[in-house]
Amino acid sequence: MGAVYRAHDTRLNIPVAIKEMVPQPGLDLETLAQLRQQFQQEAQILARLSHPHLVRVSDFFEEGGNAYLVMDFVEGESLAERIEREGALPEEQVLTWAGQLLDALAYCHSQGVIHRDVKPQNVIIQPDEEAVLVDFGLVKLWDSRDPRTRTAMRGVGTPEYAPPEQYDAAMGYTDARSDIYGLGATLYHALTGQAPPTAVLRLADPERFIPLRDIVPEVSERTEAAVMRAMELTRSQRWKSAKEMKAALGAAPRRDIETPSEAPALALPRRRLLVWIWAVSGLLILALAVGLAMERGGRKNNPTPTPPGGGTMTAIVPAVITETAMPSPSPSPFPSPTATTTRTPTRTPTRTPTGTPSLTATATPRPHPTATATPIPPTQPPHPTRKPPPPTATPRPTEPPTQPPPTEPPPT
Repeated sequence: MGAVYRAHDTRLNIPVAIKEMVPQPGLDLETLAQLRQQFQQEAQILARLSHPHLVRVSDFFEEGGNAYLVMDFVEGESLAERIEREGALPEEQVLTWAGQLLDALAYCHSQGVIHRDVKPQNVIIQPDEEAVLVDFGLVKLWDSRDPRTRTAMRGVGTPEYAPPEQYDAAMGYTDARSDIYGLGATLYHALTGQAPPTAVLRLADPERFIPLRDIVPEVSERTEAAVMRAMELTRSQRWKSAKEMKAALGAAPRRDIETPSEAPALALPRRRLLVWIWAVSGLLILALAVGLAMERGGRKNNPTPTPPGGGTMTAIVPAVITETAMPSPSPSPFPSPTATTTRTPTRTPTRTPTGTPSLTATATPRPHPTATATPIPPTQPPHPTRKPPPPTATPRPTEPPTQPPPTEPPPT
């Protein structure tokens, strides 16, 4: 037996929980020595355990004939306090905690550790609603002549959650299935809001144990079957392992899962897919419209013969599809199929007949009228009575303009 104290680690400057374990009175010195040795061995094993739903043991010591385990202090409230405040808890929430606790027990059992005190008081619900199994105050002592567990250091645990083999060795030795019983009784209490009768009372009067759905009909049948099997008085009739029980609880239909709150989550991908389909279709239509507009505009601005437009459209459409098929919100698909990139080959001089180069030259604006538009410097006074001859021929850029013969300035 013992108590749990909240303390403060002055070296690490963190809060800790210290479990005090007091041996039963009247034990001989040899048994006490064996208990101390076993406690040291198990404390070393517990210190190596690491699991997100398992409290961490950081130290141990002995003082005044008692043994002490130092564990992390876990913030939150116990499952017992939650049940006392709210009564029977929702099935979905309880099954979520059950999965976390069964993972922790499966890990403990794989490391050769049996908790043997699973109960609502030793399950802490953290502020994030995660469950943590605490209180490793069950020091084990194995007799070399048989696999039964001696419990002189800590007693038999809490009666409502302890299997019959923890009361009487004649019922068998404690093993992983003893933890299965404790967890089943814990889940029964959480789902019904009532603690189950002790194993001793059930052995004396089996009718005292009321089936789970007789108290809470809303609980699914498979959840009831999984919990009731975990609480079988005969050890061989329980679930063989924590993993097996978790699989059975996972297969149980959860009524809260089929709520409207999760229906939008399932329909959300379909809505997103429809949005993308409409967006891509709209971009394709818009790109085709832009391509047709540029095609018509190009034909009006270019009276010279061009290759057939079918080839040009074929070049535009694949470019649009390739760009818009990528789910990007950027408007980059539109600049790529411009008339500059797709119609440049139609405007190259190689496709224009070379028989009349002058027409091509005159069609392009050039800054050749500089002789009339540029004012003459002040050293050369203007001639208001003369005008430059009409451009009967195209001036060549390489030949300077012909200057009029020098004349005398008009009388002033």
